[in-house]
Amino acid sequence: MALRHWLVLGGLLVLRVPAQEQRAQQAPTPTTPMEPGTLLYVELSKTVDAKKARPGDVVKAQLMTDVLSHGKILYRHDTKLIGHVSEAQPHTKEAPESRLGIVFDKVLLKGGEEAAFSSVIIALRPGPRLQITSMGPPVSPGSAASYPIPNGSSAPMPDSTRRDSPTRSVRQMTRSPRANQDLAPSDIEGLSLEQSGNGSGRVVISPKQTVKLESGVRLELRVVSSK
Repeated sequence: MALRHWLVLGGLLVLRVPAQEQRAQQAPTPTTPMEPGTLLYVELSKTVDAKKARPGDVVKAQLMTDVLSHGKILYRHDTKLIGHVSEAQPHTKEAPESRLGIVFDKVLLKGGEEAAFSSVIIALRPGPRLQITSMGPPVSPGSAASYPIPNGSSAPMPDSTRRDSPTRSVRQMTRSPRANQDLAPSDIEGLSLEQSGNGSGRVVISPKQTVKLESGVRLELRVVSSK
């Protein structure tokens, strides 16, 4: 009986060691904190409306470009960011100035882990719009991609309806060193950015209508600190 007891105990120990090693391998590795001053270009994943939003509501976005640290990729594009509504005031007759504050403070890592940081919104950009470069009759399968026009010449067939790619838009935003200094903090008509009264960053202001940031709106964030 004693021999059997030791054999069983030894087998359990052998099984436990690989299981512990497997858990150690699966544990998420700590990431390098983002340096203060790092710029993040993000796109809203869902519309945020000051008429419906409440302080504390979750706001989600995703990175449009990779975030680098010392020449290495820290966070890849499409990484999810999580924030919250800090204040929301719809436009009314009694209070015509509408206000919407959003603070992003978490990076969602693989496996559901989160990395905390502090940031402020420093610029707003409109989201991409549906574009049609030209109009013309459809092309039947196997035919040439051109069609005759009245003067006997030919014209190229229209490009398919497309949506601006985030990569191209981000290149435009980062074409020259801090080219955004020549732009207003908000490129969305009727909206502006002002310092929040409670010190939680900047808030989006509109004096004539309720602030509503549509899904796809681009935000530029500046990292203040990382934890």
